[in-house]
Amino acid sequence: MSVEEPGGPVSGSSEAEPAPSAAPSPWDRPTGAGTPPTMPKQSEPGDSAPGQGHQQGWGAPQQGGSPGQWARDASGMPVWEGPRADEPSGRSTPGPGQPAPGLPAAGGQAGQSNRCYRHPDRDAFVSCQRCGRPICPDCMRPAAVGFHCPEEAAAARTPASPTQFGGRADRDSSGLITKILIGICLVAYVLEGVPGLTGTSHINQFTLDYSLIGVDIAQKHEYWRLVTAAFLHGSVLHIAFNMYALFLLGTQLEAILGRVRYLALFFACAIGGNTLSYVIHDEKAFSYGASTAIFGFFAAYYLIARRLRVNTNQILIVVGINLLITFSISGIDKWGHIGGLATGVVLGLLYAYVPARRVAIQALGTVAVLAILVVAAVLNTQSLTALHTF
Repeated sequence: MSVEEPGGPVSGSSEAEPAPSAAPSPWDRPTGAGTPPTMPKQSEPGDSAPGQGHQQGWGAPQQGGSPGQWARDASGMPVWEGPRADEPSGRSTPGPGQPAPGLPAAGGQAGQSNRCYRHPDRDAFVSCQRCGRPICPDCMRPAAVGFHCPEEAAAARTPASPTQFGGRADRDSSGLITKILIGICLVAYVLEGVPGLTGTSHINQFTLDYSLIGVDIAQKHEYWRLVTAAFLHGSVLHIAFNMYALFLLGTQLEAILGRVRYLALFFACAIGGNTLSYVIHDEKAFSYGASTAIFGFFAAYYLIARRLRVNTNQILIVVGINLLITFSISGIDKWGHIGGLATGVVLGLLYAYVPARRVAIQALGTVAVLAILVVAAVLNTQSLTALHTF
């Protein structure tokens, strides 16, 4: 590192010699191993006084000051040991333990202050990893690497920009909507009388009021059952498996799609599965469970993974196993699972291949899917009413 000095030493004559424009730093001069660097020549009584084109080197005590000497600190930096002395011209020699002019302060960079930029009266032991400003312990904010100053730490907490699917870029989603959906299912399970834990398979009135019951939809037009049935479960294993799948798939889809698209996907798949079950079974339809929405999650997750060009073999295996269980075990609403899966395919294509910035197109597509499902349920009710089959 070179330090520009205002002038060099002069002879004893009164004539001033022209000073070089930039003399090399005394610490840049080659020295032998273990030999301290050569210090600037001290002014002699015959040297020119300040103000005559030359300035006194800061290697000697100034007028009014006490003798001192140069030494090296623990890091090898030249420091001035001795009491501080002021020059007549306003300059001052370094105080005890202070580095030479132009040299880096302890823990800092060349020309950097060793005082906190927010608290000038406090020593700064580190610098902000982002902006490089010196910070004291009170201003240090822990970061992944080193520390940040308060301003940079606050800037790092700003919301991340949306991804291509509408979620947050940092992928640090809290899964709030998924937790709320799981909580609703657990509360509903308690209101059902916790079937499977009480040692009885009796279906209470709460279950009858909110399950998918075709005859009640046809006679009383209770279409809200297409939604509420997705929050009910009939046994411990039923709710355990569904909540586990909802947590695994839901938290990831919520982070990828964002909360609004994620909620739309959940309700559309639940309605899609229950609507197909109602259309196929007519007034004999009776089912409940969140698996209608979960099968839709399977489809959407697979399509998004394909869009990202990642390995989708595992999700295909999971879907295949669940379909095998669906068609192998009696008592499972097969058409409800198929309806949820089909709805998930349609919305998965919409969210995966229509850019998130085209939010109007995605919204119109989602509304169109929901409208088709509701119209199908209403038309089925009208056909049942005309035939008087119930």
